[in-house]
Amino acid sequence: MARQTKFSFYAAALALALLGAGCGTSSSSGPTGPDGGVWKTTDHGQTWSNKKALVSGSKVTAAGAQLTVLDMKFDPQDRNAIYLATGELGLVYTLDGGESWQLNKIGGVTKINSVAVDPGNKCVIYVTSGNKVFKTENCGRDWTQPWYEPRDVVLTRIAVDNYNRNVLFAGSNDGDVYRSENGGTSWQNVYRVPGSEVTSIIINPKDTRMVYVGSKTEGIWKTTDGGASWTKIRQQFADPLGDGRYVKQLVLDPVDNNTLYDVCRYGILKSTDGGETWTALNLTSPPGTIRINALAIDPKNNKNLVFTGVSTLQYTTDGGATWSPKKLPTTQAGSFVMYDPMDSNVLYLGTIAPPTK
Repeated sequence: MARQTKFSFYAAALALALLGAGCGTSSSSGPTGPDGGVWKTTDHGQTWSNKKALVSGSKVTAAGAQLTVLDMKFDPQDRNAIYLATGELGLVYTLDGGESWQLNKIGGVTKINSVAVDPGNKCVIYVTSGNKVFKTENCGRDWTQPWYEPRDVVLTRIAVDNYNRNVLFAGSNDGDVYRSENGGTSWQNVYRVPGSEVTSIIINPKDTRMVYVGSKTEGIWKTTDGGASWTKIRQQFADPLGDGRYVKQLVLDPVDNNTLYDVCRYGILKSTDGGETWTALNLTSPPGTIRINALAIDPKNNKNLVFTGVSTLQYTTDGGATWSPKKLPTTQAGSFVMYDPMDSNVLYLGTIAPPTK
């Protein structure tokens, strides 16, 4: 995965030749065939294109439309580089804003749960698969497995400290929170709530001693000293916000890092004081009646938010006071949504199979 873009124009042109106009599908037209993977809009959700061109050597197929997106991250130094943790093809990446995708094979690994890119070195990438951590230091040409958890657990999340990039945090499906101080070579279990899956890890970029960990059933855990001690944020979710402890995703406001959003079974909760108190955003549906999988905040304007779920995307331009719902451009469910860090009109949507009823 050498950092070069010479394939990009070739891949895009070949993809159009092989795939035809179906490679770009407006939300106003119904999809035909597989329509998963990643979708992109350049007009803030008015129209969407399914970015499904998958490059393998000189061959380009539409197999990108079959991808299950389990995690989705920008390279912090390159807005056109995006990494996908997928459920069937391992790590998939683009260097041209989704126009073409490539596989990065990691020793037979087919399912990756989480991916993180070193904020200061784009060639250092971490992924988790099963109970293992994998790392590359040369843009994916070679991978090592610096660590694994001997117990039968799944490492669900991984994150890199942007101040001391040797420090990482990871979480498991059994409620473990791990910390590494040497770039992933060794790890210490710094906190644990048995049986509650870690669903989100957020490191405050302005004070990386502050870390938030979201759990599937037990609320949020917070440290202000880099993991030495932890405070449990659960009592704050008293009635009627009790379902706030069922955390799907935590999102930190990119402008005001005291503001934190909890995407949860209740809906979306907001704290402006680091988790001490919470209020519910006024959504278009009653609390607990819709499944929300992901929320994104515009880095250029934190009043712009968008969330995605099973069948809709919903947008706000006033910080959540009012919302505009739109049908997803795909038959799949939304799993991740991201604003381009430099252009508020550009968003990316990752997808998964919709839940069975």
